[in-house]
Amino acid sequence: MLKLTVAVLAIALASSANAAGWRNLRIDASSEAAFSESVVTFQKKLSPSRRMAFFRSLQDAWDDGSRRATAEQREYTAAGYLRQLDGLGYEDVVKLTDPTGKKAGQYRAEYYQARALRGPLGSPTLVPTDSYRYPVSGGEWRGLPTLGGVPGRDGR
Repeated sequence: MLKLTVAVLAIALASSANAAGWRNLRIDASSEAAFSESVVTFQKKLSPSRRMAFFRSLQDAWDDGSRRATAEQREYTAAGYLRQLDGLGYEDVVKLTDPTGKKAGQYRAEYYQARALRGPLGSPTLVPTDSYRYPVSGGEWRGLPTLGGVPGRDGR
């Protein structure tokens, strides 16, 4: 009985440490390379539904910044985007353009709905692929790194 109690306690501690891991992550947007590395770290640590909300929120932040810049008749640059994101955690990013967090909830719900439609053996394709893009210097756009070898995430 003691062994079982110790095993359960070890699993509980390990899962809570893992859960706290993504909560402590911050975006390092001091450079494009650091930003890309941060994005990969988030991609590895977040659950699929949170990953969906995170990447869609990053895209919303770019779209919102572009809209505001256009309204103010100025250019929205990758440098401005990176400055806006530097140091933010998951919760900060998903509430950046929607302080209520409802959009993030909708994005997560979309993930679960797609998963339910595909059945237990299906792989949802709504997780981030190369269609989730971010700006880099020179106005070019680059797809986010994908987790290689994971079905439904190869951008097809």
